[in-house]
Amino acid sequence: MEKFSFKDVLILFAGTIITIGIAWVLLTVTGFVPREIGKLFFEGAVVGQRNILNTLNIATPYILTSIATVVSFRVGMFNIGINGSMYIGGLYAAWAGYKFTSLGHIPHVSLCIAIAIITGSLWMLLPALLKVYAGVSEIISTIILNFVAVLFVSYMANGPFRADPIAPATPRILETAELKQYFPNSQFNSGFFIAVIIAFLTYFILKKTTFGYELRSGGDGLVGFYPSRYSSYLGIPSDRSAITGMLISGGLGGLAGGIEILGNARYFYQELLFNQGFDGILIAIVGKLEPIGGLIASLFWSALRNGGLFVDYKTEVSREIVVILLSILIFFVSAQKLVSSLERFKFVRKLDAFFTRKIK
Repeated sequence: MEKFSFKDVLILFAGTIITIGIAWVLLTVTGFVPREIGKLFFEGAVVGQRNILNTLNIATPYILTSIATVVSFRVGMFNIGINGSMYIGGLYAAWAGYKFTSLGHIPHVSLCIAIAIITGSLWMLLPALLKVYAGVSEIISTIILNFVAVLFVSYMANGPFRADPIAPATPRILETAELKQYFPNSQFNSGFFIAVIIAFLTYFILKKTTFGYELRSGGDGLVGFYPSRYSSYLGIPSDRSAITGMLISGGLGGLAGGIEILGNARYFYQELLFNQGFDGILIAIVGKLEPIGGLIASLFWSALRNGGLFVDYKTEVSREIVVILLSILIFFVSAQKLVSSLERFKFVRKLDAFFTRKIK
């Protein structure tokens, strides 16, 4: 039986307060007025329809990559190759988007998404097999495959899939393959709703189904501990759990790349950068390696990102300061022993006892 603990909230709250304090000092030292910058930051993150929609749109790939990380962690595998799956899924979603010309909107979008998931999943098959049958670290193999993916999609955009002799890019996808955009002057699209559904579906599968129980027991709750002694005692094949989890993780990464193409870019080009896979690892950690936690953390992370872009647009404050602050926040959120030491205070123990709830 897992529990929600007030200490989890306290860790994030304390880390946020410390990060705000550091940001205040940095802005003051560099000659800016922290109060004004903070107001612009908040406005850019969550004030006004356009800013809110931009935040939600930015959150879409983060939700999927964080859940992909959660799944791989749950089976005891550390998948750092989600970026590679995004590239492969995005490339072939673009290919399917312009290649099939006789389909209606829903069948065409569904086909593109399915191809993105399948290709992203298959990209993770090799590191899964190498881990299970040859003992090769999935960390090393997935990192290498990230570079291979970048080179592969670059070759395809310059060669077989190239549409323009000048620009290394695929043809633009057909309108029947585009994810619906609901508001003018915003790229917010139905991909966000797909990501949210995936988050809740993953939670249900992991927590409420036999299949999810087998996946979780296969990982034994420990990253890199493979095979699981616990699953062996239960008669659950660790090999199958590890391979299945990596395929699901890769498929979610491919889906994230496909949605970026179908909903935002509309075609695949060589200079396209997918870095959400690395951020997804950090977001999953902030979300306590839970699908719903990853969803909430992704929204929080995206609000910070969008607020930083708004500040960068409105002032001379560089957006890189947001990267620095996010790094500091991750540091304090991850340093749970520092916060757990607060248990010696009586009021913290009382609050923890009051807010703790069992999740059945």
